[in-house]
Amino acid sequence: MVAILLLTDTFRGDTTVSRWRDPMWLAWLAVPFYWIHQFEEYSLPVIGFDYSIQEMICQKIGFPPYPDCPIPLAFYPVVNIALMWFGAPLAAYLFRRNVLIGLSFWGLLFANGLVHSAGGVAAGAYNTGLWSAALLFVPFSLWVIYVCAIRGPYSGKVVGVAYAAGALTHVLLFVGYGLFKAGVIGTAGLLVYAAVIGFTPIILAAIASRFFTPELLRPVRRRSSAAAA
Repeated sequence: MVAILLLTDTFRGDTTVSRWRDPMWLAWLAVPFYWIHQFEEYSLPVIGFDYSIQEMICQKIGFPPYPDCPIPLAFYPVVNIALMWFGAPLAAYLFRRNVLIGLSFWGLLFANGLVHSAGGVAAGAYNTGLWSAALLFVPFSLWVIYVCAIRGPYSGKVVGVAYAAGALTHVLLFVGYGLFKAGVIGTAGLLVYAAVIGFTPIILAAIASRFFTPELLRPVRRRSSAAAA
């Protein structure tokens, strides 16, 4: 997908401008960015670094390390596959019909990036996923806002609500941990919760879309300076 994204116009919405200023292309860019983040979070122990996202999550929630941590190991692939192998591509595909849905996963990346970055600064140390969060998620999330709302054709409210849908999903993910720790949901419930979280940005964005006129949600083709002249 990365080669197709970078070398072809398959995921382009407007070929009259640079792909880096094409909102539809940027909606798709969120997908491989999170794949990079997942690779950083889960591959470090394999290549010899003593960092484990699973152990970090258990510690933050107040659980003992594995094998005593009660969070099932299956939870991590379920939530990540649902989010970034199904939910994010679906949201990017839906951009052509609804901009708010299409940009919603950038809100998740932005929130994730801020959490990782703030945690790294506060601790003065690396946390699993920090590099991709700080170098990709935060700056490019701001770039998407700039391209789409500040210099682009879309309402700042639409883009802001899209980001809010993604950010709220990040909050709800941690709510799931809390419900599990409190005994409100069990192991099976947590796995179902993980699968639903994968599509939560789309669900929240779809609900929020009802409060906007259809005209504000439709993709708009930008004109390049040369074309405008």
